[in-house]
Amino acid sequence: MSRSQPGEDLGQIADYRITGFLGEGGQGAVYRGLSPSGGQVAIKVLHDRLSDDTEARRRFFRQVDLARRVAPFCTARVLDMGMHDERPYIVSEYVSGDSLERVVRRDGPRTGGGLERLAIATATALAAIHRAGVVHRDLKPGNVILGPEGPVVIDFGISRALDHTATMAGAVGTPGYMAPEQISGEQVGPAADVFSWAATMVFAATGRRAFAGESVPAVLHALLYDSPDLTGVPQSLLPLVTACLDKNPERRLSADDLVRTLTGDATAPVSPAPAPADGPTVPAPSPAPRPRRRLPRRALVAGGVAVCVAAAVLAVSLWAQPRGTTPVLTTATAATVADAIPALGTELGDPLAGHTNDVRAVAAVGSLDGVPITLTGSDDETARIWNLRTNQPIGRPLAGHTEWIRSVALDQLDGAPIAITGSDDGTARVWDLTTGKSRVLAGHRGGVKSVATGRIGGRHVAVTASADGTARVWDLRSGEEFGAPLTGHRGAVWAVAVAQIGGAPVAVTAGDDGTVRMWSLDDRKQLGEPMTGHQGWVRSVAIGNVAGKPVAITGSEDTTVRVWDLTTRKELGPPLAGHTGAVWSVAAANLGGKPVAVSGGEDKTVRVWDLTTRKPLGTPFTGHADTVWAVSAGLLDGHSIVVSGSRDQTARTWSLGG
Repeated sequence: MSRSQPGEDLGQIADYRITGFLGEGGQGAVYRGLSPSGGQVAIKVLHDRLSDDTEARRRFFRQVDLARRVAPFCTARVLDMGMHDERPYIVSEYVSGDSLERVVRRDGPRTGGGLERLAIATATALAAIHRAGVVHRDLKPGNVILGPEGPVVIDFGISRALDHTATMAGAVGTPGYMAPEQISGEQVGPAADVFSWAATMVFAATGRRAFAGESVPAVLHALLYDSPDLTGVPQSLLPLVTACLDKNPERRLSADDLVRTLTGDATAPVSPAPAPADGPTVPAPSPAPRPRRRLPRRALVAGGVAVCVAAAVLAVSLWAQPRGTTPVLTTATAATVADAIPALGTELGDPLAGHTNDVRAVAAVGSLDGVPITLTGSDDETARIWNLRTNQPIGRPLAGHTEWIRSVALDQLDGAPIAITGSDDGTARVWDLTTGKSRVLAGHRGGVKSVATGRIGGRHVAVTASADGTARVWDLRSGEEFGAPLTGHRGAVWAVAVAQIGGAPVAVTAGDDGTVRMWSLDDRKQLGEPMTGHQGWVRSVAIGNVAGKPVAITGSEDTTVRVWDLTTRKELGPPLAGHTGAVWSVAAANLGGKPVAVSGGEDKTVRVWDLTTRKPLGTPFTGHADTVWAVSAGLLDGHSIVVSGSRDQTARTWSLGG
């Protein structure tokens, strides 16, 4: 595709109309485009080196899917992904503006408040990226856009996705901004991004690279062995930049430390960044607090702070509000608040109260107009959207179903937030959360017990499971069923989850027959034999990852939670036992690189399990007055939480302690 004038039609990539050429680099070409709803997007079409490598494609799409979960603090949201003409593409939010590299080369170094806001915004972006389990790997001035609402970091997660196809160790990254461990071929974790952040700040403040050389080998040698040139870096940033450019990743600050320090805590800890986990894109748990040393600098927060700077403070200040209080944004010491992250099992705020019958279903966490939300479904035949900062409802209930709502899901379609609900009235509905309007998915001959969303090729789909013994697949754009239903269960299908495994879309279902089954969504065939072991009906299934293996997590009438290796379709270890009644719901989560399962059941408790040690974490979460029908895990302001729904007509939010 050639360069063009804005608005010119250059053809299609999947469902996106190309209207302009934005640039080309080592990863591929970037185009301006329009989504089917008319919104502006940026589309990166990557090189074709993934086209013949199924495993590389699987890893690529898994990593980009992680990037889609990054909280929208100072980052360009990832909206979609797929394959077009055997080449992968990624669709992200379009941010108008020039890159930091272009602005500095044209207008000179950043100074004063502009430099300070840039430092805070980019550190905030890194903190959000790392909290989602993603490592950028290519942070540099060219990947920071100075947009109309402040600095925005782009292309996070893409370099990690492409790293699996690189031809040499350390091939992914940009000389001059790469961390030493990227060059030497060691494991790369969040600390590498912190090094790149510091190198980017040196360029922003001085117009020069911290590590210079007349050739690429000379630059790489300087990165490995030489001290950085920090001449011209203002004293306010110099201690932070120096600490972050340490050759040893264990001695660098974490992104969270950067945010806390930059937003006002003069005694913020200079603690090591998390060590790389087994899967190096996932940060390990934060170390215990270490003795603090004071960093000599002046306060960095000034008047007229950019939107992302406010978000940096908001992200930590709202998290620590006690129950029953109204969150208030202040410029008080951010580290004091952040250090008070609630422990595992702490209830966050008051219960979500408003339904007039059992809360059967929950989905966490989505975003609506920049506000973090959760969605609940109830026997009162409505679904409700809740603001997770205030635990208050947003707008009117979503009304239209004529029987109990059994399942809910949150997603995005063409960049717009949507909800999917499934009901005992035999239908599912797709809701536009900006308008409150819905479309009906009708075809089942029994109640819809579970809904999930995913992608088949470039098609965005919903999969529904029903009391009629089938699961069905629906095109979310057209609202039409396509392909054959999934048939094989004897009795009601109560649960469905969708994932990409081995580069192919699959569904995992469970039901009244006590079996767990895995299906190809390409040809609708069952993969292997049913997974058996539960001694009763299975009401819930979630898909997670343990030691690099995709797993299904299931909860049953037999009071146990079981974990299944989806590559062998065999049970992984002994059952997780502790509930004293039927397990009605399960969810998968990740705590700083530690895979965990969350479960809720008839014993009125929510429980968390370490999937590596097979042991419970902490004590059961108690507070609900009756059966816990539903649990869902997600990230709120970068911290892991659980939302639960109960027969007591409430939903509750809980901290996972990280």
